[in-house]
Amino acid sequence: MSSLPRIAINGRFLTQVPSGVQRFAAETIKAIDAQLDGDYAHLKGRVELLVPKDSREIRLKNIPVRQVGRFGGYLWEQIEFPFHGRGQLLLNLCMIGPLVAKHQIVVVHDATVPALPDNFSPRFRAAYMFLIPRLAQRSDLIVTVSDFSRREIGKYYGVDSTNMPVCYEGGEHINHEPADNSIIDRLGIAGRKFFLGVGVDSTNKNIKTVVKAFQQAQMKDAMLVLTGARDARVFRNADLRESDNVRMVGYVSDRELRALYEKALALVFPSFYEGFGLPPLEAMNCGCPVIISEQPALLEVCGDAALHCQAEDADQIMRHMQALYSDPALYARLQAAGRERAKRFTWGATARSLLDHCLRLGANKAA
Repeated sequence: MSSLPRIAINGRFLTQVPSGVQRFAAETIKAIDAQLDGDYAHLKGRVELLVPKDSREIRLKNIPVRQVGRFGGYLWEQIEFPFHGRGQLLLNLCMIGPLVAKHQIVVVHDATVPALPDNFSPRFRAAYMFLIPRLAQRSDLIVTVSDFSRREIGKYYGVDSTNMPVCYEGGEHINHEPADNSIIDRLGIAGRKFFLGVGVDSTNKNIKTVVKAFQQAQMKDAMLVLTGARDARVFRNADLRESDNVRMVGYVSDRELRALYEKALALVFPSFYEGFGLPPLEAMNCGCPVIISEQPALLEVCGDAALHCQAEDADQIMRHMQALYSDPALYARLQAAGRERAKRFTWGATARSLLDHCLRLGANKAA
């Protein structure tokens, strides 16, 4: 029996609304696809992506995409995916995998559901609290994306995470497409200093404190640009009033987001809870200084290449914003430090780590 595994990747994420874990899955698969032309060429022809019907397109060179099954959602993931991937090592990149399978890897990104239960519906909480501890017991391997998440998974899901491998995310995807600077003109912010906030649609991103700090700073001609879903409740909860110096732009493409990162004085990201923290890494890749809360995963990713604050300390955030507004030397120092820090985290490294785990499990199974 060959020790080289045959790998079936769970493509359910291609039917879901794109967010952090779906981004992780898409970029990781693209990076795995590229690795099959390099050091992992011996796995070419042994990796496939299984997807439900009505999946979004993903362009790959070496990994065939096979549509299987009649259903979608949990039913596809729990029954049809393992059936059509039988005899292969199943690779699940988005928190959940099939309970009926043992020969599988599951990437569990965080413990946000039990840590912040009020952010999720009772049904969603119940599904995660039922599935993840059992997957940890049955699967060959659980992997996570930061050392903080490793500890949180052990704490909240009651599993032994002592030796759980950490597979960091990457951020260089933001530079794969040219910046769409037309968004700068459309927003009327050309030539103006502005700060950027992302994820307005999530209360976890703490937009209320970002807005409060910006309003207190009273920086002449400065702007605050906020991306995320347009939701009237967000405006009310954040005490955000219509004004000439605040722009709520809704969803933006990667090309538009790159343009905003490249032109902003800073990404302001005082999040309450993160398993990794992808937006700060994207920003650092674009040379955008970052203000982060002292949340452990964010510190793990950004280190001293970012300005730190307590999540709800609007005065501290305000002082950081004022400093970046008035001190070009500080901006340049953080820009250089961020670019250097970002080099530590790449999707190529993510892919190599996961493929190495697959090879090890294949060798163990063949032994």
